[in-house]
Amino acid sequence: MYKRFLISCLSLLGFFIYPSIIKAQVKDICENKLPNGWQGSDGKLTLSSLHYKAGMQSVKWDWNSKAKSLQIVDTAFQSVANQPRSTFVFWIYNEKAIADKLTFEFKKGNQTASSFTFDLNFTGWRTAWVMYNRDMKGKPVQGMDRLTITAPKSIKQGSFYFDQILYNAEINPRSPMRDEQVPFVNVSADRAANAHWTALYSFKRIPHYFPLKTVSSVEITDLKEIDTRFRALILLKSKGHLADLEKDFAVWEIKRTQDKISGKPVYALNDVELMNDPGSARQKNNFRPFTEGAYTDLMYRIASFYNQKQISASDKTRGGQMFLDMLDHMEDQGWSDGSGMGALHHLGYTFRDYYKACLLMKPVLTQHNLLVRTQKSMAWFSGLGRSQEQPKNVEYGNIDVFNTLLESMLSSILIMDDSPAKIRQLHEFSNWLSKSIMPNYAIEGTFKPDGAVFHHGTLYPAYGIGGFQGITPIIYTLSKTKFQINAEAQAALKSVLLTMSYYTNPIKWPVSIAGRHPTGNWKLPEEVFAYMALAGSPDGTEKIDTAMAGIYLKLVDKTKDKWATVFRNANIKPSSFPNGHWNLNYGLLDIHRRADWLLTVKGHNRYIVSHEAYPGANVFGRYSSYGQLEVAFPQTKDENGDSFKDEGWDWNNLPGTTTLHVPIEKLRANIINADDFSGVEEMLLSDEIFAGGTNLNHQQGLFAMKLHGHDKYDMGSFRAIKSYFTFDDMVVCLGSNITNNIKNYSTQTTILQNALINPHAAFEFNSRINDEFPYQNKWDDSNSLTVLDNRGIGYYIPAQQAVEFTKMEQVSRDQKDSKDTKGDVAKLIFNHGTAPNQVNYQYAMLIKSNTLKLKNFNQVMSGDQPVYKVLQQDSLVHSVRYQSKNITALAIFQPNQNLKDSLLTATDKACLIMYEKQKNTIDFSLTDPDLAFYSGSDDSPITADGKRKEVSIYSRKWYTSPSKPSVVTVKIKGSWKLSTTNNDVKVLALADGNTQLTISCKYGLASQFKLIASHN
Repeated sequence: MYKRFLISCLSLLGFFIYPSIIKAQVKDICENKLPNGWQGSDGKLTLSSLHYKAGMQSVKWDWNSKAKSLQIVDTAFQSVANQPRSTFVFWIYNEKAIADKLTFEFKKGNQTASSFTFDLNFTGWRTAWVMYNRDMKGKPVQGMDRLTITAPKSIKQGSFYFDQILYNAEINPRSPMRDEQVPFVNVSADRAANAHWTALYSFKRIPHYFPLKTVSSVEITDLKEIDTRFRALILLKSKGHLADLEKDFAVWEIKRTQDKISGKPVYALNDVELMNDPGSARQKNNFRPFTEGAYTDLMYRIASFYNQKQISASDKTRGGQMFLDMLDHMEDQGWSDGSGMGALHHLGYTFRDYYKACLLMKPVLTQHNLLVRTQKSMAWFSGLGRSQEQPKNVEYGNIDVFNTLLESMLSSILIMDDSPAKIRQLHEFSNWLSKSIMPNYAIEGTFKPDGAVFHHGTLYPAYGIGGFQGITPIIYTLSKTKFQINAEAQAALKSVLLTMSYYTNPIKWPVSIAGRHPTGNWKLPEEVFAYMALAGSPDGTEKIDTAMAGIYLKLVDKTKDKWATVFRNANIKPSSFPNGHWNLNYGLLDIHRRADWLLTVKGHNRYIVSHEAYPGANVFGRYSSYGQLEVAFPQTKDENGDSFKDEGWDWNNLPGTTTLHVPIEKLRANIINADDFSGVEEMLLSDEIFAGGTNLNHQQGLFAMKLHGHDKYDMGSFRAIKSYFTFDDMVVCLGSNITNNIKNYSTQTTILQNALINPHAAFEFNSRINDEFPYQNKWDDSNSLTVLDNRGIGYYIPAQQAVEFTKMEQVSRDQKDSKDTKGDVAKLIFNHGTAPNQVNYQYAMLIKSNTLKLKNFNQVMSGDQPVYKVLQQDSLVHSVRYQSKNITALAIFQPNQNLKDSLLTATDKACLIMYEKQKNTIDFSLTDPDLAFYSGSDDSPITADGKRKEVSIYSRKWYTSPSKPSVVTVKIKGSWKLSTTNNDVKVLALADGNTQLTISCKYGLASQFKLIASHN
């Protein structure tokens, strides 16, 4: 909560929303009288209804050459020196642009402490959010008691209108942005994580690099094709009726008086940050109908109505006039070229209708000589200037830009008249987009070399779908013209979409990568594959990209639509379910698929956060990446395909995880604004490096991690080593060194947690069926145990391990922490007890099993030739041999010069290795899981009591650093050589008859090669 002093006609909500709320927040002090403490010297201060930003009046200051200063005396200035987030906020109306500045001086007595200037080269309303301690010249001092505003020196007299002045607002320091009036505000935001929203001032100043050329006939033809495609994409199918539009238009009370225009204020949604309680959902919801989102939505509906073919001339005229009134009022309200509106972060979401509306109304704008002015405003707010960056200087793309601004940027280009300037702008846009799509090798950015899609520094498909929905229509729109993106970029995006189809089955992705919305309801947008298909293959050999079209047909199934018809008529068949193994080590997600099922494992480390929690979102998601293992079967309209359901879900017992089982009130995230680089959120990092996976020929895989709890929740002593060996339809799960000194709560490893549609769903224990409800049981460690769950997944638990099973109604809280929930749930766990010391576990899962298969598996495992054999399970190595295919997989957790393996003898780095050894050949795979964004010890700040302090990932110096390559040296028994040339692998024959392999690794990708016996 912050202290604020308002010189305004009313609060930011406006009296026309909810007067009772307004009254409770602020006192209206300028509707009926001049505010206290305002002194105009010999100038004139009056209340005026000619221009207003809220309420119906503002304070008009008439000044002249003898009275050029306005003084405001108030105690509100006294405390700003000790408040680092204190911010001065004001609105000013200027009737005539002036090539000069206003000066604001904050004083203690007659001595100036802090000051800033405000450029006056504009007409209409403008605002600024200026932080005292960061943005102003000088430093505020304790006891400041007045503000002096000095008129420009270059002219003798004039008038300004002031409204909504906040002397001391405490706001998020990331929010204020610089613009043409205050270019000194928050300059560092041009390089911050939210720069894509806030760096408009810098974007505008990027020079063009593409040469101006005469427009060719081919380019004119291509422009028409692009314009036709794009208008078909943006024109609303439901155009509305004039009577409805008139009713909504009347709400804004827009009036023209001679050359003046007035109406209700068009607020920026970011103004909610200036409210007394910015976290109040009620305030936000009440505020939203009077922001730019609601306003531009109406403009878009009017524009779509105007573009109907079957409307009368009078209706068309009226629609055009309403649009012009709204556009002029918006410009007057400050929504104009060069205006930052105080803060414009996330503008792409709320303002996107504006650009489409203007493009659709281009003929009307041209007729009224408003095209140039409007295009400049469109280019400013969309940040079109960013596309003028030379491709070699474009470091990465941003998913918010792809999602919300690509369409806006293209609209800002297409609205231009055909000219060399338009051609240049479109070529630059295409080149910039091509480079933006290419893989980025840091935590920031969007697309990664392993196919992961990133946002907020982590694998985030929920944001990815918005990005894909923004990119793919644009790629289709530009395709097969001189302005299409380059083939390499299109191929890169296709690879990311293919990868996404690997971790969806077929439409939903695992809960572990749902970010802050673990609802189980997110799904893959099928239309993005249609647009990619229609764009043709990257190499130009296919007019319709068969792979993309095949995925689209699989997603829509038997649905008949225009795209499905086109693809089926081209004899394209739905793609089959993928089969194989993939590692997304940038996201620490392992993917294993056979038949129609998907298995994933999720981890975290010192680079990749464990989870993301916001107030009211994923509040209990602390353990999301503690080794969560999920199996998904195909989703249908009636079947979700997974074991998850929010109702009654125990957030302590995510399948596959090893966790501290605490009461729900202790599991609830303590979500804070950790530092000036972040919002109110929780995104915790471990201090352990080791987490990641490898695969052998993209068929078999291994994932392992060293788990360390966070000190924020007093889990600094909580440690475990976990590994998952995925072979065909089996996964072997190992844990070792499970240790902590926490005596109040038990440590548990969850084998399964299944939400039950039918509480009497049958489970089998050692082939004995049980459908009781409720039911619970414990098995001691004297014999092995097999469990067949209600999903057809078999579990094999070797002897010497006690397990607990429950099937009952569970009571919990929903992920939003908004209500209590209950549901019928089955759980199978290892209970490691309190304060465990060096505890191990082992179990195997057989996907799509049955009674007979599981019984046979148990018998074979007790014989001389078990299906798999655990070779080592300690702090140094987890290793397993898959006997039937003679595959060995090892997670080596530290450099080791004495490996206990039949082939490997030493490695100089922690790494993951898989190999398949035959008589004279070895298929070999090695991954260095350390992405090496920085080296050395963990960089987490340490508090005075020796605990890791929570800071945001955005504050880390390495956040923008690319992953660094490495070299791993491995020694193996026997004499071997490469079967084919591989520049990433060097083979050295050792004097003792053994072989040394030197393997270049990068980006967490598996280095794979084949060795053959050497008899030299």
